[in-house]
Amino acid sequence: MYINFEIIQKNLGTYSNAYGLQSKSEKLITAIRSIQDRLKNVGLVFRDPNSRKTILNCQFPSDNDYTESMMWVPVHDRYLETVPYFTCYSPDTSLGKKWRKVTDTLFDNNEYDMMAENSFILIAHKSLRTNGVIEKYNSSSGYGFIRRRRSGIFFHSKWCDYSKIMPSQEVSFYPIICRKGLQARNIQMG
Repeated sequence: MYINFEIIQKNLGTYSNAYGLQSKSEKLITAIRSIQDRLKNVGLVFRDPNSRKTILNCQFPSDNDYTESMMWVPVHDRYLETVPYFTCYSPDTSLGKKWRKVTDTLFDNNEYDMMAENSFILIAHKSLRTNGVIEKYNSSSGYGFIRRRRSGIFFHSKWCDYSKIMPSQEVSFYPIICRKGLQARNIQMG
């Protein structure tokens, strides 16, 4: 399998730069070169530097430029560090524990939600959720708006975890910044 390392660096750099961080991908690229026939996904973990708790995790396949599909969650001025990582199609014991350790405990509990756009995956800690009220909803199109503070945030019913969507319902969601603007994703009642 041919891997375009410039594309991988572009994906990692674009995502980390959006948060004002550097991707620190040089060591990762070196490690990938040794297992490139088994490379599955590449990603970044954003974590609290003191507690090492993961706040965000983005992952994308190594085969294309995913900068158009990326989604960002505002982190509200949190200071985070970034750790690049990759996953393989088959285990590789020659890579140190460092690369695997980052993702081993990510899904140990249900403190995270996953969102996807094409093949780009974003996993966010529930502390990044925010609250709002459904302001408008058109059931025939599935589109609506959630009021949060002064402005409405666009959503689609496929991003809700329930089926009976009504105006004036209080909801929690992730505000997502993507190429189509601000959207509400992973919407839950209450």
